[in-house]
Amino acid sequence: MKTICAALCPLIVATLCGGCASYKAVSLPPLQPEFAPYVEENDGVIVACKAFSKADCKRYLDRDVISKGYQPVQVTVKNETKKYVVFSEQGVSLPCVPAEEVAQKVHTNTAGRATVYGVGALFLWPLAVPAIVDGVGSSKANQQLNSDFAAKSADQTVIQPYSTLNGLIFIPSQDYQERFTITLFDRENRQKMMFRLSAQR
Repeated sequence: MKTICAALCPLIVATLCGGCASYKAVSLPPLQPEFAPYVEENDGVIVACKAFSKADCKRYLDRDVISKGYQPVQVTVKNETKKYVVFSEQGVSLPCVPAEEVAQKVHTNTAGRATVYGVGALFLWPLAVPAIVDGVGSSKANQQLNSDFAAKSADQTVIQPYSTLNGLIFIPSQDYQERFTITLFDRENRQKMMFRLSAQR
């Protein structure tokens, strides 16, 4: 019996550790105006947008943030002028929430997962190994998630001449509307540029 347990323990540990928490998202490429679902141009500044599907969320965020009550919208702004153009979430006609808030909602439950393994370890000691591994992995996955969500969010920024801003804004699902506006402005003269956009879910 002891021989069988000794033989099976490494297999059990390897199997359980294979399901440990992780974060695997791919980078977010800018929307190309000729292929983007919706594009608006205003005096040399081009704004393209796309509402994420659940598949997009899984690919680029490795989490289904839509089921948690948030609609991600990708926004790409191409500044093909000599102007310094300012983007801000305050310029979006829909309410936006910080990426940090969304990240917290989709965190892996480190304590919960460790508890499940820990209870099992009382009866089968090999479960103590994946409990430790998964606890560390879950914490690391949450840290990676936080960093990636922050890096991919479209925060307030100055878009340099002939450069591009590419990022996500997060709208509470109950407040989301397919038609909305984004207002940018010229940093030098404060002149506003309004873009009327449509992003179907």
